[in-house]
Amino acid sequence: MISDKLFALVLVVLILSGCGVNEEAEVKNIAPKPSTSTVVSPEITEGTSKVTVEDTGKTNVQDSNTLDQFIKKIQPPNEQLQKVLKEDLDRDGKLEYVLAFGLEKGGIDNIFVVRDDAGYHIIGKLEDPVMVAHLNTDMKIMKLDQTEQKFIVVYSTSEVDEAEGFSIFTVDHNRISNLNYNYPEATGQGSRKLEDINKDGVFEDVSYYRFQDTQKHTIITYQKFDSTGPEKTKVLYENKNKKFVYPTDPKDIIQNYLEDHYLRNRFFIHLPEMAEFIALSASPKNNFESIIDFSAMDYTGLDLNVKEIAYEANQRVFLVKSSSEEEESNQGLVFTLEKQSGKWKIMSIEMNDKL
Repeated sequence: MISDKLFALVLVVLILSGCGVNEEAEVKNIAPKPSTSTVVSPEITEGTSKVTVEDTGKTNVQDSNTLDQFIKKIQPPNEQLQKVLKEDLDRDGKLEYVLAFGLEKGGIDNIFVVRDDAGYHIIGKLEDPVMVAHLNTDMKIMKLDQTEQKFIVVYSTSEVDEAEGFSIFTVDHNRISNLNYNYPEATGQGSRKLEDINKDGVFEDVSYYRFQDTQKHTIITYQKFDSTGPEKTKVLYENKNKKFVYPTDPKDIIQNYLEDHYLRNRFFIHLPEMAEFIALSASPKNNFESIIDFSAMDYTGLDLNVKEIAYEANQRVFLVKSSSEEEESNQGLVFTLEKQSGKWKIMSIEMNDKL
């Protein structure tokens, strides 16, 4: 009888021990899985290199932390992470990250292209092609035509915002190339933009040249973004009438004519208004540059000294020089104007090179 009771007690202990093992195994099987996070537009915290990536896909938290650690390794001294772009730029199935660093918030001083290829590594740095002082303020990844190719575009301005331009880069596996750049290096003023000016799905490299001349001309030149194909030109009038207005003062006619002479020769454009100013028996000589200094046209406007030297009824004669010329010098251009049908017309232009 004692043996039967002992056997029953042992059996109960064994059954209870088995239940405990099964309950523990069940708890382990319902442990939570690793979480994922959606990567959103960059929110860079000043003074840190905490990174979020401009992309709408999902990235494992562990991968994001690895990228964050890699960024800290390559971060230039005293520079902060300004922007991160993520894209398969060369369409080889592997992601590239474009990392922009700068000394100050909103400024870009160094740009690295990094590939996620069995670990993060630098494939190259964007070499800034602009040779004059400027600020790189933004970068984008863009499609510029109707193909699937994507480009890195870096935007630049001057410190006082009198100039703006851009640079276009391509990535082909481990090779980074500057496809094109346009910045007003010669004058430090003017706008160079990437625009689909024809609304045909292909971007153009567009240059805006604004002048402080009589008609307030803006000359627009544009060409396909990769500098192929013909260059085209448009002429805008930025005066209050938005069109050509015939001047009423003879001095303004002379000023307007010489301004148009400069624009025609510089941009190889036809300005029909020039023909409205003249009623000449013979075409004037075109070597005005030996007498008139046109260099200020790109800055403050053509600065002329127009002095009336003769007047008879409906005819007036003017000696025209650059304002920088000595006052006592008689070297200049002699314009003779005559009033016809209520408008002053240029009847002759002669060189007066007597000192």
